[in-house]
Amino acid sequence: MSQERWTARRIAAGVARRVPLRPFRPLFPFAVWRPLFRLWLATLRVDPDRRRAMRRLLEAYQDAYVGVDLGAIVYDEGVHAKHRLTRYHDFFVDRIHGERVLDIGCGKGELAYDIAERTGSTVLAIDSSPWMLEFARKRFAHPRVTYVEANALDYKPDEPVDVAVLSNVLEHIGPRIQLLVALRAAGTERLLIRVPMLNRDWTVPLRQELGLPYFSDREHEVEYDERLLRDELTAAGWQMHDPSFVWGEIWVEASANQLGEQLRVTVQPGA
Repeated sequence: MSQERWTARRIAAGVARRVPLRPFRPLFPFAVWRPLFRLWLATLRVDPDRRRAMRRLLEAYQDAYVGVDLGAIVYDEGVHAKHRLTRYHDFFVDRIHGERVLDIGCGKGELAYDIAERTGSTVLAIDSSPWMLEFARKRFAHPRVTYVEANALDYKPDEPVDVAVLSNVLEHIGPRIQLLVALRAAGTERLLIRVPMLNRDWTVPLRQELGLPYFSDREHEVEYDERLLRDELTAAGWQMHDPSFVWGEIWVEASANQLGEQLRVTVQPGA
């Protein structure tokens, strides 16, 4: 997916989330619809065409997962509950110490705020979504955070940064090597990265077998294993440190590799 298409979908999603749904709640009482929903799932399951049955069950499963994902944002009043429950901010905060930070794809600003508040750093936080930045400026304003509407591939900070944060961002970008090379060329010393793992659970190979989309998000260009992430970073002149595998994701730090220009590796198509 192109950067422009990703931006358009994020804006459209933001508009869709503002459509009022509460007036429809009386039409769908939980006590009535849950038994009907479970009965409907059972009718899907007994379809004599087992392949079709499994495809439809997985599609319903994905719809329910998306509903839970959106519900987790409402549950914590506009901020996804994963920020609080998985404590993934700690991975970034523990590795930043009063530095100049570029947070690429900052979204609503939750992580940018935490980095500035807990590490004393100055943060340039960029995102292509106007509605997310509007939320960030209202909910996560901080004297050491500057929010900028910008495309990750086009933005160039006025001064080099010490650390670039890419938290669930790389998987949304087609020309990832181009971005990683540009960050290194701009003088960035370190990257802190969080990306989704491809083999996160058993339904992934089942979806592949049934010809269904198998990424965790339809907007993703790629999902990772350790080798692919290391190859992409190496191709762009970065040295990947030992990764952590947590919550179905890869968390890793990378440092500028002085021999980057001399390295050539084969990267999978789409990188």
